[in-house]
Amino acid sequence: MTAHSLSQFISEGHKGRRFPHDKRATILRKGKHVKKIIFTIIFLGSVLQAQFDNAGTSAANFLKIGVGGRGEGLAGAYTAQVQDASALYWNPAGIAYATQIQILFSQNRWIADMDHSFFGSIIPLGKLGNLGLSFTYLNMGEMVKTTELSPTGEGSFRASDFALGLGYGKKISDRFAVGLHAKVIRESISFSSATALAIDAGSQYSSSFMGMRIGMAITNFGTKMRLYGSDQQVDIDAYEDLDANPDVVARLQTENWSLPMSFRLGLSIKPLAYKMTETTLSFDYYDPRDLNPIYALGAEVKILQGLFLRVGSQYKYFRFSESLDDEKSSFELGKLIESNKDHGYVSMTAYGFGISSELFPLIPYKFQIDYSVSDMGLLGLVKRMTVSLTL
Repeated sequence: MTAHSLSQFISEGHKGRRFPHDKRATILRKGKHVKKIIFTIIFLGSVLQAQFDNAGTSAANFLKIGVGGRGEGLAGAYTAQVQDASALYWNPAGIAYATQIQILFSQNRWIADMDHSFFGSIIPLGKLGNLGLSFTYLNMGEMVKTTELSPTGEGSFRASDFALGLGYGKKISDRFAVGLHAKVIRESISFSSATALAIDAGSQYSSSFMGMRIGMAITNFGTKMRLYGSDQQVDIDAYEDLDANPDVVARLQTENWSLPMSFRLGLSIKPLAYKMTETTLSFDYYDPRDLNPIYALGAEVKILQGLFLRVGSQYKYFRFSESLDDEKSSFELGKLIESNKDHGYVSMTAYGFGISSELFPLIPYKFQIDYSVSDMGLLGLVKRMTVSLTL
């Protein structure tokens, strides 16, 4: 081999068997960059977990209800790969990838006969980025009003929650995207209500290694909520020892409650791709401020570019196992807590499927229908139906 041919071999490689020196250095630099990102994300997650360990101290818990048939079919392992309008719930950076107007509507019958709905839309603005709109609504219906003086009921009242949001996402490069989502949150019950403002922030990083994607999001960072309304007004006799004194109107004092701020870290890869099928595996670490961390694993198989099969498992911490029932007395439950024998992580499964208009080339509109079933343990199964349309 001559000096010239040896130089050419080093500069061009040998049919992909060896990397040129400059290409190998570039790959090493990218690998170090990915390691730094992962280390930073894990560090932030550890800090948040240490800082916000406040079990049962959050208001607006409807913000924890998952959105979309695809994300919930993966048991919530969706932070890294979400790129549709449901990203306004999971990770606002995901809306940055839309190139056309998207509309998404999700509906499910939540536990205790409550109805949960989500509407999301993405509007591309060209080089300026993408705009997102979201609306979440939880309707708890009409309930009988009972008091200590009227245990059988005296009239009825309604309760509902909603969140209205405006999001923005932008691709910083071909591999990195960021997003923000600001929202107004309101809870109402009878003649009282509470309002708060919150922000979600997220990012997504794409790698060429096995289609790996890394996502991170901090959600529901905002003001506190305090219930206020005419329900807190009561008539009080300020001087009960004296006769003939009229009652005065007083107000019951309510406290401030924090929003369910949370940290999400997601990772997804595509290890298998064979002809008309593609497999995606995903993992999520979800750390809410008022619960123990939740871990989720999901798998999705894409067939013929338009059929999706999904399955997932979510690991939640429960104080009581599913072997308990309502017949146990408070004394027995207290003994179980003290003995530390009836708590720990429990696996909750989920599954679902999706159908895209790619299977029907004669249809002029792009749409996708996703359906999922989530196991809620003692609370039963929750079914979700989602329809998304691309204009």
